[in-house]
Amino acid sequence: MRLLLAYENSLSRDFAARHLGAGDPEVSITTAQSLAESLELANHLSRLDAVALDLGMPDMNGLAGLRRFRQNCCHSAPIALMHSQAGAITVAGLIAAGGAGFLPYHMSPEALLGALRVLAAGERYLPADMVIGRRVPTGDIILTMREHDVLSGLRSGLSNKEIADNLSLSEVTVKHHIKSLRGKLGARNRVHAVCRANELDIG
Repeated sequence: MRLLLAYENSLSRDFAARHLGAGDPEVSITTAQSLAESLELANHLSRLDAVALDLGMPDMNGLAGLRRFRQNCCHSAPIALMHSQAGAITVAGLIAAGGAGFLPYHMSPEALLGALRVLAAGERYLPADMVIGRRVPTGDIILTMREHDVLSGLRSGLSNKEIADNLSLSEVTVKHHIKSLRGKLGARNRVHAVCRANELDIG
């Protein structure tokens, strides 16, 4: 999985380059410090699976930077924005500008890498406070078919192994789907994910 992560902060760039995904030989990370450098590096890569752009970079200019990257990048890789909070950016605005997700700064390294895997798999990653806290219709919480299947298993009280066996998936894949569910629903753990889904009447 080839990732491009662009951070305004040099410490974040250094951490991403040296430590994020260091234990996984299939993960390769390129870092950049500006939108312009991101585009230059992206267009020189033979493969690109997901991109994350920091809204704090001086040349980003909000969603305009996202649109610029989408229009000028030779790859069709999914793009997420990163910042402490979404601010004035809405889910509809993000998607209209060509974005596939939003990654808050406070995410743990494991959660960040999990979210990037979700994006690379062609799915969206939207934090619950961006979707729910702004009174966006719960229909905007988009669960994939597999996420619905995994949620059904959680509701039945099944273990990860039992869900994996029922769906003919690996336990690692089930764990990724649960991480994605927790992120989308704003849940602390698997039990909370079921509670949140019930509260929001998500089938």
